[in-house]
Amino acid sequence: MVGVGNIYANEALFAAGIHPQAEAGQIDIERLTVLVSEVKQILAHAIKQGGTTLKDFTNADGKPGYFAQKLHVYGRGNETCTQCGNILSEIKLGQRTTVFCGLCQQR
Repeated sequence: MVGVGNIYANEALFAAGIHPQAEAGQIDIERLTVLVSEVKQILAHAIKQGGTTLKDFTNADGKPGYFAQKLHVYGRGNETCTQCGNILSEIKLGQRTTVFCGLCQQR
């Protein structure tokens, strides 16, 4: 997904049940509509949580973001899926690390 940061793209694809290697032209409009909704919800929730602090990043107030505590897939490769218990897969996609659940996210 272009224009959405890697963390939020991983999370939105997971929430929408879309495999990250799915070809955009092969995804039906209903699933794309769900994806748009999930992107909006995830970004809004992340903003409320102050963003996503992974290492030593802090916001303008010097406070860390707490959305990282809510991540379902990003940064969790080889851990268990929060929905089904399957082991999450981690791949490189466009020079970015992408984490997904092979059971919950279909092509």
